[in-house]
Amino acid sequence: MVVGFVGVGHMGRPMIDRLVLAGWDPTVYVRRPEIADELRAQGVAVASSPTELASVSDVLVLCFFSDLQLREVMFDEGTLAAMRPGAIAATHTTGSPDLVLELADRAPDGVRILDLPISGGPGDIEAGRLTLLAGGAAADLERVRPVFSAYADPIIHVGALGDAMRVKLVNNLLFTVNLRVAGQAAALAQSMGVAPAELARVLAHCSGDSYALRRFADGGEPTALAQGARPYLQKDVGVVRDIAEAMGLELGELGELARWVDD
Repeated sequence: MVVGFVGVGHMGRPMIDRLVLAGWDPTVYVRRPEIADELRAQGVAVASSPTELASVSDVLVLCFFSDLQLREVMFDEGTLAAMRPGAIAATHTTGSPDLVLELADRAPDGVRILDLPISGGPGDIEAGRLTLLAGGAAADLERVRPVFSAYADPIIHVGALGDAMRVKLVNNLLFTVNLRVAGQAAALAQSMGVAPAELARVLAHCSGDSYALRRFADGGEPTALAQGARPYLQKDVGVVRDIAEAMGLELGELGELARWVDD
């Protein structure tokens, strides 16, 4: 199976390392010359354009920050149109489910689409324990599962195309809220003389535990962690707001508590 990869950034770079470690021979497209040189030195093949890569890939992995980047590469640069029948385009980009459906609508005959949003960070990728949500045909997922098992475990089939993206967006809205509340809890504990790392260590075994709180266990400073996550959460909360508005839904208290990312 020919594995193509576009989007070798903060998350994509360790994915490439894990693919190579698992015995795959990915070909990548990367815009930054220094990263391209680094990959070539590692023995990774580098394509001259995303369309060239798409034309030879059995599975094309897309790992971008935003819908805008995904749209530019797949539509504006002609990458989707260059894919061959039987190939699968799989996007890790967290964004609008509507864009995933548009990819399917505009794909050449025989080209399949999977939405594969991720939950976790570079450390999870390096450890092979990234959580991967999957939306699309189960048969398509099973064809490419061995590829993504190089860096993801578990891989959870959520439902139809776009469903994984919807679940991931709700997850990120909830995490946004949890991170804010966990930071406030850590501040309260610190004012009582308990360090955030110690609070997280103990509450990992209690009913107040949360993924957000556990981010403090390794000594991470709550405010710094929140600020580092802000650009990603701000983007995803914005997508949730747009979807809710289009559907006539209210985000309620979740929406109110997530407003800190706008500050």
